[in-house]
Amino acid sequence: MNSPFFARKLHKWIALIIGVQALFWMLSGAYMATIDIDFIHGDSLVRNVNQPLETDLADLYAVSTVLKQNPDAVQVNLVSRLGEPYYVVIRPTSAALLDARSGQIISPLQEDLVTALAQHYYAGEGAIVTTELLTDDAEKPSEIQTRPLPLWQVVYDDSFATTLYISPATGALVTRRHTYWRLYDFLWMFHIMDYENRADINNNLLRAAALFGFAFAMSGIWLLFYALKRRKTVASATEFAGT
Repeated sequence: MNSPFFARKLHKWIALIIGVQALFWMLSGAYMATIDIDFIHGDSLVRNVNQPLETDLADLYAVSTVLKQNPDAVQVNLVSRLGEPYYVVIRPTSAALLDARSGQIISPLQEDLVTALAQHYYAGEGAIVTTELLTDDAEKPSEIQTRPLPLWQVVYDDSFATTLYISPATGALVTRRHTYWRLYDFLWMFHIMDYENRADINNNLLRAAALFGFAFAMSGIWLLFYALKRRKTVASATEFAGT
């Protein structure tokens, strides 16, 4: 088998292998480059995420008492929930929400408080469709990826199919999802070729695709070299025949 024939065969078969993936790379890359990343993150769909405290802090439950009642606490944060002060007590394996005025433990949050928090965080105009406490890892939506359960899932009926995920332990907005994020995540999966967790950009499948892409480019250069060499040979022969 001569070299040009082998180069053409190699180029053709590599094109068949890598062509579809290259199309996914271009389509997903075009979407990612076109859509604003802050919009994808859902920043415009939420509010009051880091709301400052607007209250007199003098009459709050003493932090020293909170620490005494929670000797395993590694951190105590004063936060705002629905415009009111609360303590978030962080333990090595758990967290709890306390009323900062009475010291009463609020967590795990019940549905009525979660609904109020969701409405406080939500900046859209839709109505709540469902509110569900997710506890089973086997049924965890792929869109929350590695975030641990339990989580409250609040779904809205707006045009973005906005979904808020709220911690039952602290009342914090853990993340938000919407239609354009889900499409972005789907295309990202094809872009990095991680079809399981959609997070590993150093996986072997992507490395193999990159290697095939390199081989495709090299075989194309090989073909170009022989095409230019042949053109030069034909031109020389034509010039010789005309003399």
